[in-house]
Amino acid sequence: MFKFSFGSRVSVTSLLLFQFGFTATASETPLTLAAAVKQALEKSPEIQQLQHRVRGLEAKAKQAPYLDDPQIAFQVGGVPLSNPTSFNQADANSIGIRQMVPFFGKLGLKEKIAQREANIAEQEIRAKEREIISMVKMAYADLFMADRSIEILREQLEILRTVIGATEARYRVGRVTQQDVFKAQLEQSEILNQLIVAEEEVSVATVKLNTAMYRPPRSPIEIPTDLEPGDIVVDASGLDDLALANRPELRGAQQEIERAEVMYELADRNRKYPDFMVGWDYMRMPTEMNKDRYAAMVNITVPFSPWTAGKRTYEVEESLADIRAAKSSREAMRNMTVKEVAQAEAKVRAAKRSLQLYREGLLSQAELSFRSALAAYQTGRVEFVNLLEAQRALREARMGYYKATVSFVQNLADLERAVGRDLQ
Repeated sequence: MFKFSFGSRVSVTSLLLFQFGFTATASETPLTLAAAVKQALEKSPEIQQLQHRVRGLEAKAKQAPYLDDPQIAFQVGGVPLSNPTSFNQADANSIGIRQMVPFFGKLGLKEKIAQREANIAEQEIRAKEREIISMVKMAYADLFMADRSIEILREQLEILRTVIGATEARYRVGRVTQQDVFKAQLEQSEILNQLIVAEEEVSVATVKLNTAMYRPPRSPIEIPTDLEPGDIVVDASGLDDLALANRPELRGAQQEIERAEVMYELADRNRKYPDFMVGWDYMRMPTEMNKDRYAAMVNITVPFSPWTAGKRTYEVEESLADIRAAKSSREAMRNMTVKEVAQAEAKVRAAKRSLQLYREGLLSQAELSFRSALAAYQTGRVEFVNLLEAQRALREARMGYYKATVSFVQNLADLERAVGRDLQ
């Protein structure tokens, strides 16, 4: 068993010598990840379409136990051709009712088939929900990373501007060369260029997240400065079993097998057992002394007649082929599920270890290195290039920390989609 536990985020502002206040142009209330997921699920037209389909299939299942509509039959017989409208001279006038009655158990099997179809559609809803949740978490993490990149770059830009001012002052008194000033300005231009790219990434990520939540694509979004997945306890050895028991696609595949098996049972029953037509007639005999009479009838289908038996046999073969195809589809899905779980779990482990490295040493080491280089530069003990390298290392360490956080969230979303449930 391994445990992913994240408490409060490391204070990134403590890693800087200078703090730059940055407020994004966004909506008033920060959008949390949970709120984004909820909004996407509530507004998804794909989920709504599947929900309507489920309700339709459930109504279809409730129709199955009912018999077909009865038939009312009117008959006249023996009317003289010389007086075709004189029914009083007919040999017999009758009115009756007819009803088709399937063999015992066939209606119940049709109800089971329809119910399995509704269950399959229900699992399609669950699968679509997992897909949307994963998509929202991916887009949210991308926006978080882009926002943090802008924050880091602007903070680093402020640091560099301060360093440039100090370098220019030292150049005027001849303590550094003009090349150091050019290097500092070049580094500033590079950060400005990275800032342009980061702002573009914010715009793209905002469009992706808005689209995932079915909002206007350019709607401003403000997200919190923390992206913490919370406490997660996962038994690595039990992930496969958890996925095989919970993944909606696998549940739907099992329902498809059961549907095919019931269809086979119905086809086999259609091949072996007949259906019936029952009826009762009231008869009026105008020309007879005993005028009031009745007639009853029972018609029986013959499914094993020579000219229809082949059709029924092929229906059974078709249903057997459907069962085999459904079982093969389920096995393919099981194999893909196990593979996806193993891959996502390995990536989650790697992202967790990376986060631990940043929190346990890399961030603090980068800060100490930069402070040391700055102090040494101020006393003339190191070259300006060493200060720039330390400043870049600090920037890359902070970027790396957030990238590891985003990687963890996104890979965890992949793992949850493969398992078919939340792991938090």
